Amino acid sequence: STTGALVTAELCAEPGDAPEDVGARAARLLLAEIARGGCFDSAHQWMALLLMTLAPEHVVRTRIGKLTPFTIQYLRDLRDFFNTTFKISPDAESNTVLMACLGTGFSNVGKKTI
Repeated sequence: STTGALVTAELCAEPGDAPEDVGARAARLLLAEIARGGCFDSAHQWMALLLMTLAPEHVVRTRIGKLTPFTIQYLRDLRDFFNTTFKISPDAESNTVLMACLGTGFSNVGKKTI
């Protein structure tokens, strides 16, 4: 990409699939992810939101493509487990969603310090 974002798509071949067919389907999946926009592909939206939640106690923002049903449920889980809510601002111009939250400042208390 021109912005430095890495967008991925993956596909497993079924027994008997021709390599050309698998490649063509994988390319279509990748093009669909690019069309969704944002800085994270749909398979990794949840990970970005988790890292935002666990970040230091300041406002964290990112831009993602259309929210998947899994991500919507994951936002509910983050609210229930971490009491973190996200400000969700759709951007009609770029067809993406700007997500912002206040990090929880999570720290690993079991980690040994020197």
